[in-house]
Amino acid sequence: MDITTLIFDTLKIVIPSLLVFLTAYFVLKQYLNNDYNKQLLELRRDNNKGALPLRLQAYERITLFLERLNPNSLIVRTHQSGMSARDLQSALLGAIRAEYEHNLTQQLYVSKRSWDVLKSVKEETINMINNATMGLPPQATGMDLSKVILEHVAKQEHNPFDIAVAIVKNEVQKLF
Repeated sequence: MDITTLIFDTLKIVIPSLLVFLTAYFVLKQYLNNDYNKQLLELRRDNNKGALPLRLQAYERITLFLERLNPNSLIVRTHQSGMSARDLQSALLGAIRAEYEHNLTQQLYVSKRSWDVLKSVKEETINMINNATMGLPPQATGMDLSKVILEHVAKQEHNPFDIAVAIVKNEVQKLF
């Protein structure tokens, strides 16, 4: 038996064995990948079942925050008779900051866009209150400040609070 015949006989055995092994390997690999993906999908679905109520509650909380941030409701809740404009400014800013800090953890469950909108409206409201206060004389009353703020809101073509709530509602619709 010469070496060529030996190599040829060996290849006749090795090549079919190698083909069977590779076929089995790829079929088994595909099966295991499909099984892994199926388990991953089930795990995500189970996680979403638990997270969905938390996300909905977070969207509810930030919607409530936006409604409470609206100067129409913020002033009614905060203003007390006899307040100076500076006192009302401090009370309004304190109420905004307290409400924001109370809802800070909600950003874990809402989209980045919704949270950015919330922060933007909060900052715009703070700036509006500060600018309205700076435009008043030192002896101005809380009623004077309230009037200026509410007039500013009424003059806006597009109410930023309504726009922000609409954006949040749109995000919630995407969940379903």
